[in-house]
Amino acid sequence: MNSRNGGRVGNGFTRKEILAGMGSAVAVAAMPPLSARASALSDLAKLLGVDPKYAGKGLSIDVGCSYPVTGPAAIFGSHVTDTPRMAFSQIAEMGGPKFNIILKDNKSGDPQAGVQSVRELGFNKVPMMLTSEVGDLGAELTGIKQYKIFSLDGSGGTSVFGQSRKYFWGTIAITPNDAIPGVIKFMKAKWPDAKRIGYCGWDLGGLTDMVLDQTEQYFKGTNYVYAAAERSKMGATDYTANIQKIKQGNPDIVWAIVYAEDVGYFMKQYATSGINKPVITFTHTLAAQQIAGSAYEGLYFSFDYFDATRPENPWAKFFVEEYAKNVNANVPPDYYTANSYEDSFTLWQMVMRVLKSGGNPKSADALQAALEKNPVAPSLYGGDANTVGTIAWDTDTHSVKHRPMMVAQYSGGKVNQLAHFDIGATNFKMLS
Repeated sequence: MNSRNGGRVGNGFTRKEILAGMGSAVAVAAMPPLSARASALSDLAKLLGVDPKYAGKGLSIDVGCSYPVTGPAAIFGSHVTDTPRMAFSQIAEMGGPKFNIILKDNKSGDPQAGVQSVRELGFNKVPMMLTSEVGDLGAELTGIKQYKIFSLDGSGGTSVFGQSRKYFWGTIAITPNDAIPGVIKFMKAKWPDAKRIGYCGWDLGGLTDMVLDQTEQYFKGTNYVYAAAERSKMGATDYTANIQKIKQGNPDIVWAIVYAEDVGYFMKQYATSGINKPVITFTHTLAAQQIAGSAYEGLYFSFDYFDATRPENPWAKFFVEEYAKNVNANVPPDYYTANSYEDSFTLWQMVMRVLKSGGNPKSADALQAALEKNPVAPSLYGGDANTVGTIAWDTDTHSVKHRPMMVAQYSGGKVNQLAHFDIGATNFKMLS
């Protein structure tokens, strides 16, 4: 899914720059797909450009994990937490450091829990963290800077309120903002006469205001307007009143900007509303699908979706196989788990870069400088049968700059991809 033009990848980096952050060009370009477990880790190390001299063998590094162990999003928390354990075990087997997970419960967006988690990690001088829900909806950001904790958020990214925060980096496209330009192109092609958008999203106070303000900017130059703008409680199970107000707005299309299980409850109630207009959301999970049942049929969604049924590169294929063996054989990994796995390896990438430069791998300043110097890392997303994908960051905003995205529809019991694009709707392509 990466586009190439004059040796540059879609994110604007040259292949040389990417390889500088990943390792040997020969290893990256020529590795065959991974298969047998006996040689898989050795192959993976070569694929990711690991130099044993700087891999960090013998080091012991503490890493915080701030995840939803309890609360509405806890259904995802256990698998997301188990996935870094698997990743760090693989890293150790490949000659990397021993990463010691210090698990903290952010209670699914509880600000007090987030503040307490970062404070405890800071007091214990933990140098790095895997966090979620945009640093627990912003509550962790001050502590991350104060205690100098190099942090990656793979479930919410930076959003629009967590950008340009020292030591805090998003590793997922901003939702829904980064997807909306591509969604608008898709809507114009799919429903050329549609104009009125019915909106229902989580009520996060001023944070929601910021999201709405930015998404409305994308309507400029189009005929789209919000027919209704409803806000709901995070973790809600009853959307009846919101849906009725949306119905009064007579929408042509409905955007459900809610997440996790909430999508399932929304769709289950929407199905009996009589609106009968297409719904686009910006997430897709098995939990929501199971809650909605038949009401989930026909739902459109758009974001940087990880399709475990069709892994795009050999690392992604290896991850899916290992996840089934070590975490959950019955439920394929979603993008939350894929991102927590990828983020674990990104931490290792930064450690290796710091070691190679002669710096202190337990210094947040050194880790951040390593990412700023070359804001590219290997990715499960994109690539092809022989090469891993790449993720790239904007060094000013700390948001993802390059990320394969899609519009898809759930129909016939499976996900059907309808359009591909990158952030900002670059390289947009309708598939059907």
